[in-house]
Amino acid sequence: MAMNALWIPAWYERDPSIFVGVTEEFVFHKPASHEALRFYSGAEDTAAVKATGAISSIHHKVLGDIESVDAQGLDYTLVLKDGRRLLVNADDDPGLIYEWVDESWQRSEMVIQDWQLDVKFTSLSPFKSAN
Repeated sequence: MAMNALWIPAWYERDPSIFVGVTEEFVFHKPASHEALRFYSGAEDTAAVKATGAISSIHHKVLGDIESVDAQGLDYTLVLKDGRRLLVNADDDPGLIYEWVDESWQRSEMVIQDWQLDVKFTSLSPFKSAN
């Protein structure tokens, strides 16, 4: 079944990497009946569920369409659909942005207050307990 989920970073290497076109098993916060599905970050002590899904799109209300978020390490790398690459600090100053310009990372003047990403799945299997 098709489904949407929210990717809301907790920073500090606690967030899953996501890529358009990938099919794999993902872990989510166990949703209540009235809540949106959210990727599990481990930031909260809540129950988790897992499901296998295929990501069809990732979108941010300011940055637009995103191809990938590599959340490994203390700097997250985002590749936007328009080809721009951003490096986002996830440790000392979470959310501080650098842009790949002229073959080097340069501090960006962009300021993003809300890093929530909307992720669409073309398919998502039934949930199983992740605990």
